[in-house]
Amino acid sequence: MADLSSKVDGPARAVEDAAGSATAATNLAWAEAFVFALEERGVRDACVCSGSRSAPLVLALHRSSIRTHVALDERAGAFFALGLAKASRRPVAILTTSGTAAANLHPAAVEAHHARVPLILLTADRPPELRDAGASQTIDQIRMFGAAARWFHEVGAPVAEPDLIQYAAALGARAVAEAWGPPAGPVHLNFAFREPLVPDPELLEARPARGGDAARRGDAARRGDAAMAGGAAESPGAAGAPESPSPSARDLARAAGLLRQRRRGLIICGPEDASPELPAAVARLAAVTGYPILADPASQVRYGPHDRSRVLGAYDAFLRAPGFAAREAPEVVIQFGPALTSKSYHLYAARHPGAVHLLVDPARGWRSPSRRAREVFAADPTAFASALADSLAKGSDPLPRWGETFDLAERAARDAIDRRRASVSDLSEGYLFPALLDSAPEGTLVYVGNSLAIRNLDLFAPASAKRLRILANRGASGIDGVISSGLGAGAAGDFPVLIVTGDLSFHHDLNGLAAAREGNARATIVIVNNDGGGVFSLLPIARHGEVFERYFGTPHGLDFAPAAAMYGIPFARPDSLAALGARAASSLARRATEILEVRTDRDETRALHQALRADVIRAVEETL
Repeated sequence: MADLSSKVDGPARAVEDAAGSATAATNLAWAEAFVFALEERGVRDACVCSGSRSAPLVLALHRSSIRTHVALDERAGAFFALGLAKASRRPVAILTTSGTAAANLHPAAVEAHHARVPLILLTADRPPELRDAGASQTIDQIRMFGAAARWFHEVGAPVAEPDLIQYAAALGARAVAEAWGPPAGPVHLNFAFREPLVPDPELLEARPARGGDAARRGDAARRGDAAMAGGAAESPGAAGAPESPSPSARDLARAAGLLRQRRRGLIICGPEDASPELPAAVARLAAVTGYPILADPASQVRYGPHDRSRVLGAYDAFLRAPGFAAREAPEVVIQFGPALTSKSYHLYAARHPGAVHLLVDPARGWRSPSRRAREVFAADPTAFASALADSLAKGSDPLPRWGETFDLAERAARDAIDRRRASVSDLSEGYLFPALLDSAPEGTLVYVGNSLAIRNLDLFAPASAKRLRILANRGASGIDGVISSGLGAGAAGDFPVLIVTGDLSFHHDLNGLAAAREGNARATIVIVNNDGGGVFSLLPIARHGEVFERYFGTPHGLDFAPAAAMYGIPFARPDSLAALGARAASSLARRATEILEVRTDRDETRALHQALRADVIRAVEETL
């Protein structure tokens, strides 16, 4: 009998091939509609992690004007996107394939949620028929980031219906809007793609020009032309960040009434980078009311050419003076941004529960860990501070002694910090920050690690007129992703970037160094290596000897020079504060990427902090 299989299989294969081509084309059509909507709504950057199932979105991003950054590690890539979003003040997309690749976005999603950073998390997935059936690289990705995602959408598997292309485009538009907020934060879209994933190269049609000069801007971005890629100019019709709510007349009248009745007040500026105009607006409010400003180092209020005459930075030290803290009781506290990092401020505030605590937050967030806040004014912070100052200006009657007392305490604390400098080693950990900030050129972005790094910056570095932008991952305050976030910030524009982090944070994010290989992300990285968890040395657990050293001190004895060599990054260990400052200044001026390690001693750092606290308390009590 003749073999008829070829007569049957031939047509069947043709039908199958046609169906496969249609599936691949539909995948790409949906992906391109979605990506084009991201472009139209203002997304300029996307971080792409390698993987098979995400191929339609990878191809769509590559064919778009969106600048792409390739990450080898999903967790590092997500923090890179987070740093880029913080520095650029606009949403950034991060794309992964399915399975544990998607799960690796979770730490950055948590940080973005708490720090209000607009991230667009794009995870590829298997189609429904392959889920819960033992298929490879398939896990439950539905709402996998839980409450950390501002908005989640299960996109579904693309189907060849023209009307549904508009559905994909609408999702792109909404993703940007939801990420931008207010409040800003991460959104998650889960895309299910069937195979074949993308069309054959020879079947690809040229992507039509869209959005006016979008393609030109995209080409410039890939060349590293920061003036075009990172600038504020938008293509015609492109959407920008949503406007925060304007202060209502009722809220302004209420706030003005409360402040007029209370002449002893404080203005609190927490770690946030809301608007470049906020420092000047807050400074004017302080001038009108006479209230001192307690400014977190990452509030953007400590540094810059605005009026800093009422900006205090040594409050974490002088509020520890028991006599001062008991005597100088505020009647009102008005807070802009999140809560301060300083523990001593929170102890001080707890001593005066009668103070009226007011929050200004465009998203009406109750960002008061102590639960002392009584009212929240939902308004743009800059507009609220300016309008409130205008409202109070005519009948203002500041209490001179109140502000002068805080200013004297600030000066006494700064003098004590400066005097102590002579009694410690040249590369003492606390005094690294003043030298590094002095060496930083005007306009430097400083990305600071958590734990001891941010606390040393807070305590030791005085305010200055130099334009410095201080960023830190203070949402969830973890030690992970610092290098990646800093390099991501470095990819946002042509400005010098200084990353200062501890040794455990550096070790935790070694994979993030791969981002420097493409040349778009550049930063001078300073590792403060105290061989373990230095911040724990300042806590009561440090008195527990062997238990402390094994479980909290965690000495590692690692040599980071080979890690720098593996990624082709220059490495040096400056042997003096002068050498560190000179090397950092040269590196920042050249926009180079290099790693500078400073070896410090945890025991010496603990002794310095203890002695300094005693010095400040004594100086403040004697002065006042």
